[in-house]
Amino acid sequence: MSGRIGAALGLGFALALLGATAWAQEHWSAAERERIFATLPNWNGLWESRVSALSDNLTGYPTAAIAANRSPPSDISRLLSRSLYGKPPYRPGWEREHQAELDAAKHGKPGKLCRDVPFPALLQLPLMFQVFVTPEETLFLYENGDVRHIYTDRKHPKKEDLWPTKRGNSIGHWEGATLVIDTIEVEPESRGPQLSDRAHFVERVRLIDPNTLEDDLTVEDPQRLAHPWQVVTRWSRVLDEDRMLPYDCENDRNPIVNGKFTIAPPR
Repeated sequence: MSGRIGAALGLGFALALLGATAWAQEHWSAAERERIFATLPNWNGLWESRVSALSDNLTGYPTAAIAANRSPPSDISRLLSRSLYGKPPYRPGWEREHQAELDAAKHGKPGKLCRDVPFPALLQLPLMFQVFVTPEETLFLYENGDVRHIYTDRKHPKKEDLWPTKRGNSIGHWEGATLVIDTIEVEPESRGPQLSDRAHFVERVRLIDPNTLEDDLTVEDPQRLAHPWQVVTRWSRVLDEDRMLPYDCENDRNPIVNGKFTIAPPR
């Protein structure tokens, strides 16, 4: 890419960001934005998934490989579906085909936790995270630097402006104190071979007690699933830490081999 083309693309991206910010500012007055902010729930603090809490003991809990993005990608889907959520409601013909693919891909390469984790595997990311709620969007900020954006001030882009990505395109709206998240266009490597490009994810995230966040996820896929697949993830408040510490991705000492945590000596 030439410097001139790169500069043009950079300028276009900057103008798009400015346009989005200007839209939000025009959409709400300062007083209206303050009023909306006051109605939103407070999810401050540190949170961790069931996998994160269990992985502290390095017991070889197999779902740790969810975050490793092992090769082949089907390992993520297999571990996510079977270890955490049980068996998906596959259509009979597809179940046989999918099982054959899994049997042919049993031996994935060792992976590590320190990398960008796709959706929906990131719901069980074995790291701490924080949630920042604003009128325009809710952000999930993870300990390894990953960020998930849930835009609450817009609709999905038009079809010609959408393409599959690792996290998909997520928008949301509030129903009282529950954040309803709608995600589409998740790339095949992220959603796994058990789901088609028509997969549609709807989450309902709410605080069920002061120390527990719940994500009730419904997966719809008329091509691969006999009926909607509903799974629940719960995150616990971290009570023995008061801040997120920098995560060193240069010296990841917790490689995952055959779906289990190991400890490597420091370099």
